[in-house]
Amino acid sequence: MAQTRCAASFSGCGSLSLVSVVIALAGCGRDGVGATAVGVVTIDGKPAPAGIQIDFQPLGPGGSTSTGITDAQGRYDLFFTAARRGVMPGECQVRLSITDAPGPNGIPTVPEQLKGVRLPEAYRGDGSPLTRTVKPGHNTINIEIDTASVPPRAK
Repeated sequence: MAQTRCAASFSGCGSLSLVSVVIALAGCGRDGVGATAVGVVTIDGKPAPAGIQIDFQPLGPGGSTSTGITDAQGRYDLFFTAARRGVMPGECQVRLSITDAPGPNGIPTVPEQLKGVRLPEAYRGDGSPLTRTVKPGHNTINIEIDTASVPPRAK
């Protein structure tokens, strides 16, 4: 019954034409979100190794965390889910962590390229003092980590 009502109300919108639908969709981002973000993570001036997880958590109400994983050159691309690219526009807290990978017998272990990586505790979890502003559209946001001068954790 609800389906019939919905179809009936949509068909009654004579002013909604194919042209207006195309124009409305043209304003949406490529992936149907307000923003995308890519960048490079460096640690002490060198590209972060593959496998560093980077999370952008919107500081405003609502909004979903977007996550990326660095490649061998420290590059990342943010995604809401594995299949949905994007990030919420606005001020975001940035968190970094080392991701485990399945090891022998399925037991999680730190990948070889991440062993010995110095990733300050201050940048992990909800207390990270690192923030970046994401603007609508495409963003390039590089993250530079200097392990010698780590700011205190946010409260």
